[in-house]
Amino acid sequence: MQGREPPSLNFGHDHPAPQLTTRRLTIPTFVALTGLLSGMLASRPQVTDPDFWWHLRNGQTLLRTGRLIATNPYAFISADHHWVMQEWLSEVWMAAAAAAGGRPAVVAGYWLITLLMWIAVWMRSRILAPVSGLTVGVGLLFAALTAYPILGPRPQMATYCLLAFALLLAELQLRRGGLAAFLLGPLFLLWTDLEAGFIIGLIFLATILVAEGGAILAGRRTKEEAGRIWRLAGGSALGLGACLINPNGAAIIAYPFQTQFSSAQQALIVEWQSPDFHNPLLIPLLLFVLSLLYLVVRHGRLPLRDLAVLGLALLVTLQSVRNLVILVVAGAPWWIVLADQLRQRLARRWRLRLRPTQPRLASLLEVVFLLGLLGALLGQAAVESTPALASSTYRGTFPVCAAAWLRRGPSGLKIFNVYGDGGFLAYELPQDKVYIFGDAALMGSRALLRYASIVDLAPGWLQRLDSSPSQLVLYQRGQPFTDALQRESGWTVVYRDPLFEALVRTGSPLQRELTPQPTADGWQRMGLPSCS
Repeated sequence: MQGREPPSLNFGHDHPAPQLTTRRLTIPTFVALTGLLSGMLASRPQVTDPDFWWHLRNGQTLLRTGRLIATNPYAFISADHHWVMQEWLSEVWMAAAAAAGGRPAVVAGYWLITLLMWIAVWMRSRILAPVSGLTVGVGLLFAALTAYPILGPRPQMATYCLLAFALLLAELQLRRGGLAAFLLGPLFLLWTDLEAGFIIGLIFLATILVAEGGAILAGRRTKEEAGRIWRLAGGSALGLGACLINPNGAAIIAYPFQTQFSSAQQALIVEWQSPDFHNPLLIPLLLFVLSLLYLVVRHGRLPLRDLAVLGLALLVTLQSVRNLVILVVAGAPWWIVLADQLRQRLARRWRLRLRPTQPRLASLLEVVFLLGLLGALLGQAAVESTPALASSTYRGTFPVCAAAWLRRGPSGLKIFNVYGDGGFLAYELPQDKVYIFGDAALMGSRALLRYASIVDLAPGWLQRLDSSPSQLVLYQRGQPFTDALQRESGWTVVYRDPLFEALVRTGSPLQRELTPQPTADGWQRMGLPSCS
């Protein structure tokens, strides 16, 4: 019947395909495979996201007070800015998990979220077409390697996971009917309080509906299919309405646009910039994009709605590297399906005939693949047990030593800091204030640009620093900014460790009030022997 989508992909062959094994990966095997995969690649024992720390402190504050934070509590500039706490529910569960089991419990929570994301990706690929279990395993491995630079213990994981489920529900509704779309209401109700990326889910659903609405107008959908589309529209509307039910009210709708289209964030924050394919970590992304484009152009005839979603996902990824997981979530199911079709094409071309023992070989390969992942996971766990904050893992990333020194001195300091270190200092030094921290939308573009003009030594940088309320500069050693500041007679170095140094105004009362930097023996007694 005209307009009806076939139950499986048709690649234009008018002759029957040889009977190849398409042994489906069983759910238990899949859960084990993807659980190990996501645990190995995404749930790293150490925290690398600098925003993790202020999210954790936010959650602790919310649990203690029972209400949202109204204005900027951590920075002494932009202190009067209203805070749209778009991740408050993520922060609450992070704080509760940390209180119960420390940072490992938070990492485990994000492991579970990541696992659910891969399950949704796998389920969507199975809805699109029957595929070989091996292709699923290889496809998920490739997808995880592609997403690796962004995955980890961070609230954005909620967006990636729930986007995968939103696309899964849309696919279920359009291909199988029923009432799957009406689960979008509770999904977006949860999503809106976990992370503001819910807006990309609404945009993707709108894109699907526009494409399918055009197909209805063109007469390419049956009455039954049109009914499915209308139910998806109803479920999407329910999801949009659910987004307004949150403590921030309608302000939550505007927040993602303020962030996404901030020129200051795009210019100054690496994660918001376009992918730099000179970075070795992004080579899998380049390969994923090129291979997906090849598979779509050469081997697939995708519905217009999926082409539109993939195009939009590619666009936002090329705009900001942090969005690459969106492309993986949207594109991995089709990559798996098309790669499996390519495998079957090559088997037909090379006239490969399967022997009766071939399914056993497939099972053996799955076991080998599973054991390989298990070995890698155990090897990582042996080498990288969950580190303490005083470990070299964190001392090499965050100002652990400097924070320990500052805790012993006067309180209420105003610290000019590295942008990425603001969250850690806010967590470790609750009695002090920082110049800037990781919620760029809360800080505002003006504050970001002023900060950049100082650390980039733009004309007038010293005057802008001197005119600020900053009492102490804590910055990385060997940077042009700190080197230039040391050459100024008005500033004096009062602290130095292997990674960071602190400077204060020469002759200021604070210079006399600060405690001396610990000696090697002092650091040893504090459990920080590598700080000297």
